[in-house]
Amino acid sequence: MSSHASAGRSHCLNCGAPLSGPYCSACGQHDVDYHRSLWPILEDSLEGMLHFDGKFFQTVRWLFTRPGFLTKEFIAGRRVSYTQPLRLYIFASFLYFASILALQQPPAHVGVTSKPSAAEVQDASETGGADTATRQEGAIAGKSFFARMGAKLTHVDRKELGSEIRHLTPTMAFFCLPFLAMVLAMVYSGSGRVYVEHMIFALHVQAFFFLANLSSDLVRAALRLVSVPLADLAGVVFFLGGVWLVYRAFRVVYGQGAWKTVLKMALVGSAYGIILTLGITLTAVTAALLVSENTPVAG
Repeated sequence: MSSHASAGRSHCLNCGAPLSGPYCSACGQHDVDYHRSLWPILEDSLEGMLHFDGKFFQTVRWLFTRPGFLTKEFIAGRRVSYTQPLRLYIFASFLYFASILALQQPPAHVGVTSKPSAAEVQDASETGGADTATRQEGAIAGKSFFARMGAKLTHVDRKELGSEIRHLTPTMAFFCLPFLAMVLAMVYSGSGRVYVEHMIFALHVQAFFFLANLSSDLVRAALRLVSVPLADLAGVVFFLGGVWLVYRAFRVVYGQGAWKTVLKMALVGSAYGIILTLGITLTAVTAALLVSENTPVAG
């Protein structure tokens, strides 16, 4: 059970019942002021993370049928009826990335036979004579750190690299979320909303992205068995529908006009695209470095 002190409200924000402690006796909602800190959201979301109930399906239903509704409900204090935003994000992320692995069905790892093993490199050096080995050792010793690292990265197993990137991508996506909230806070600096509220919206939008793309991938995979053009058409329909729902979410949460919302969505999308590009680049470099640790380099 969460240990945060009560915010001191007289009535529950969710159901309106009188409060006599940190939890509502009518609906059970925790009386916490989420505006003061992000930690209560994290703790409440992690609490019972493995507990799965019908609230998830109800929450997903509102996510698709009433864009922005869940964010406004959470900010208004009506939280107990819906899955917590972080819990929703984590579960949606798990489903999405698990489906990618299942649909792609990467082949089992096969060792790269074209690269010489450490023993083969040693044998080649010995047969080349002591003078050649000495020159090779001197050349390797004289290389800078970056030159040696570059040599290792050029010999990275592509399949292992792809596998490592797939494992690191969910973590990268999660750590990009605070930056998305930061972009929202800057673009909507005059909205009167605090950073935590932008973070809640970012969690809902990203969870929607995962679930919408999961649905699109499954439908297109099924239709591809019948007609590839039909599957491509379904992909376009899902994309346009997703953009429309995100647009509606922005309108509902921030309450601004159509053209101003379109402009700000474009700004947020462009900035977040740059953030994701940097994140993907960093993920790829990190994966390459991790894989290269187990990759021998021919001298």
